[in-house]
Amino acid sequence: MATAIASMFNRQWKRTRLLRPFIACSIAILIVLMNPAIARSIPLGQLPSLTTPSGTQPLPNGVERRGTLESTEVRLDGKELFRIASPAVLNRSEPGSQVPVEVRATQIERNLEQLVTGNGLSDKEVLNPNTFQVLSETVNGLPVLSVKDATLSEAKVLLTVTDTDAQYASISKDLLATRWKEILERELRQALELRQPEALQQQVSTVIKVLVATLLLTLVLGTAWAFFSRRRQQLEQHQVAESAMIHAHELHIPELAVEPSDTNQGLQLFQGLRHHFSLQRRLQMVQFLQWFLFWAIALIWVVGVAYSLNAFPQTRQFAKKVVTIPIVILITWFVTGLTNRLTDLLVDQFIQNREQEQSLTEANLQRIATIANVVKGLKMVVVYMVAILWVLQWLNLVPGSVLTLGALLALAVSFAAQSLVKDLVNGFLILLEDQFRIGDNIRVADISGMVENLNLRVTQIRSDEGNLITLPNSLIAKVENRSRTWARTDFRIEVAYNTDVDRALAVVRETVDRMAQDPAWQSVILDTHELFGVEQISHTGIVIRILIKTAPLKQWNTARELRRRLKIDFDRNHIQIGIPQQVVMENGFSEPSTVERSQAVE
Repeated sequence: MATAIASMFNRQWKRTRLLRPFIACSIAILIVLMNPAIARSIPLGQLPSLTTPSGTQPLPNGVERRGTLESTEVRLDGKELFRIASPAVLNRSEPGSQVPVEVRATQIERNLEQLVTGNGLSDKEVLNPNTFQVLSETVNGLPVLSVKDATLSEAKVLLTVTDTDAQYASISKDLLATRWKEILERELRQALELRQPEALQQQVSTVIKVLVATLLLTLVLGTAWAFFSRRRQQLEQHQVAESAMIHAHELHIPELAVEPSDTNQGLQLFQGLRHHFSLQRRLQMVQFLQWFLFWAIALIWVVGVAYSLNAFPQTRQFAKKVVTIPIVILITWFVTGLTNRLTDLLVDQFIQNREQEQSLTEANLQRIATIANVVKGLKMVVVYMVAILWVLQWLNLVPGSVLTLGALLALAVSFAAQSLVKDLVNGFLILLEDQFRIGDNIRVADISGMVENLNLRVTQIRSDEGNLITLPNSLIAKVENRSRTWARTDFRIEVAYNTDVDRALAVVRETVDRMAQDPAWQSVILDTHELFGVEQISHTGIVIRILIKTAPLKQWNTARELRRRLKIDFDRNHIQIGIPQQVVMENGFSEPSTVERSQAVE
């Protein structure tokens, strides 16, 4: 039994190790889609076909609306310089004379990029980082910022500071123009200097150093990963050997034995089980370290590539837009997995402390395996759901409206979700009331077997034929637990009709008492005096019935051993089992004779 519990715990942990993130992601996304309130606060993605209740379209990425104003950032080489503003455009498909703020920002960025890269300019019109100037001139009452240099044939206009910009910044136009002028001079000079040959050589040298350091760290961490891989194989082999040893002890413990066995074998079994669970925790620690090293190598390469791309101004914008999001997602996934595994270790440590406080019995093992499995599953869902919601919020994926989508999905899923809610509620009640545990032998309707897996939604039962039966918890209305506290053998045996009934009762009584006093069965047989006597008399014989109270799950082994012993004692005392009686009539007189009918034995 203990081996079955330990092996089931191992199989369940290994089977769900890779599926946990995907299951958690699916559940989290389903929860978000089904809940309009969550969906409104944590948007899921761009849905341009949907309109908001006010009739406006969704804002483009990076655009913020404040009252009647919309603002967005102006970037150079992926770095934000400042924010510009324009009147809100409610219908971007038909803006009319209005210029959306993102269109204005794109034009300003193109002007800056043209000056920095020289695209669209002649070879002579190249800005000198030491001589160019950013000028502010008033045209039609609005400050206009432009760039002037000896290499340029004429000043290049960058942007116009509008009344909307000043209103958004809450300062005057002239003061805002002066502030933007200083920012543009500083950032343009830096961008030009980074594109000089000397700066390019330094950037290449830095990238080479970063890549070499990345390779060295990968080599060191890869060596450590290979070491833990070999250690993991050793522990797995040791675990298999421990399971075999525990199984051998179980077979030697007096369940089917006739001769008395060593009384220390039970203690040895429990010590072996404790060592087995300790070995399992060490194996989980090694697997965690392997996982940590793998993610460390992945993160090192992601950070190294991102740093290398960020070193060059030409690829800095690409690094910001393309690399940042994967990095954040990978880091979030790593931190989430780290949190999930660390909490697994905390749960295991708590269980270990509980084991030290109380004796390690089979009931404790069952309870530990069941609760640990459910707690880890719930914790996994919560951790990954929080991570997914945080990533969605960080990405700022704002749809036009998820209220309609959420309502439709909630309506479509509500009928199917009813059974799911029933499963979860009933599973919670099963755990709360401790109706059964992993390792218990139960019967539900016409299904019986040992509980191999139990969570809030389903219960999996391994039948006597070896079939794995999965039952939704909502279907478990009445359950028979045949392995809790104690069990009972309803033993019946039929002897021949002409047998001396008192003598037969005495033989059965003596056999049962002798078996109950056997050291091999003293801890198994709890009581033999609840019921004993003649249950039935018929033409087939006399039925003798006895109720034997046994330890949990020992009722079947007890009945098998008692049949074996009764066969020996019946043969010794010349007691025959019951057989059908038939009367044969000869010449009008009846003469009893015994005819043995052939019966199929299954």
